[in-house]
Amino acid sequence: MTLFSSLNQRALLQANTLQDDGGGGYTDNWQAFAAVWVKLTPLAPAERFGPDRLEAKARHRILLRRRNDLAVGQRVVVGPRVFAVHGIADEGPRAAFITLWCEELP
Repeated sequence: MTLFSSLNQRALLQANTLQDDGGGGYTDNWQAFAAVWVKLTPLAPAERFGPDRLEAKARHRILLRRRNDLAVGQRVVVGPRVFAVHGIADEGPRAAFITLWCEELP
């Protein structure tokens, strides 16, 4: 099995654009800018202390074909699941793939 065939889930890449709410503030407006095939790999969960309780975070690695329009702060949507992009591992312009380090949002 090749690495390309392991990209077996369809995903939407989303970027946030702030939209004027008419009252002097802004609201988040997530817009899809690409549909891609990805490989979603769960990693060991992380725990941290919140203000009044222990919070668990589900971390994932998402592999996809290399793109030049990815940035930290974007989102990846796989079916009903939403992942916040916290890191990008890019091995340069000759690499065929790129890795996103993500956290699943509730």
